[in-house]
Amino acid sequence: MKLQNKILLITGWGVGVEPLQTLKLHLEKKGFDTQLINIFNVLDRNFRAQLDLVAEVDVVIGWSLGGQLATHLVDSFYKSTGLTKTLITLASNPCFVANRVWQTAMPTDVFSQFKASFLQNSQATLKRFYYLITLGSSQAKQDWISLQNIASPPSNELLLEGLQMLEQLNLVDNLKNYLGPQLHLFAEQDNVIPCKIMENFKDIATKNMSYKLIKDATHAFPYLQVERTIEEICQFLTIHQQS
Repeated sequence: MKLQNKILLITGWGVGVEPLQTLKLHLEKKGFDTQLINIFNVLDRNFRAQLDLVAEVDVVIGWSLGGQLATHLVDSFYKSTGLTKTLITLASNPCFVANRVWQTAMPTDVFSQFKASFLQNSQATLKRFYYLITLGSSQAKQDWISLQNIASPPSNELLLEGLQMLEQLNLVDNLKNYLGPQLHLFAEQDNVIPCKIMENFKDIATKNMSYKLIKDATHAFPYLQVERTIEEICQFLTIHQQS
């Protein structure tokens, strides 16, 4: 039986597509036809082009905010067509900012401070963000510098739209009700997405959903630990294809 072989890969907030080029390359070496795209705004409902991309692929993978966008895409595609795609999220929280029901997320005041900081000095805030997502690795300073050098952030306008999405999107129920196969990978040393999120997923898990904590990994594991990421993705896709 042929393995699902077309993937849409969505990057995260603030980094651009460059940090995921190696992951894309490794997926292609494994035989997956992979298209890598940047973040886009789903709040204005004008994401027809991205939905058209979903129609052409088997699997949608997203990192961080990209995971929320991937979730939104496959869910919207399912609701409009009745067809499911395989969903894989990497270090992604379906509800990024904490609320009364979903508390394992960034506190509201912390997010507000981050947003205000970005509006005041976007470059310094991005630099701080790269520090946070590499913090916890065995060579954090080197990884921080490496990410700064390779990051290709989009326009500030799109980044602000991304912050708005992080603030407003709550896709917990979408995940809970989505009938397609799902894999959600979290990082033990993540300083952006609390690894305690695993406790929340126990409450929303369905028979179609798998989730796993990657040991000794930071929020940036799709960039820093490509081989481990590929291993988890391929293992899940192989098992799903055989079931």
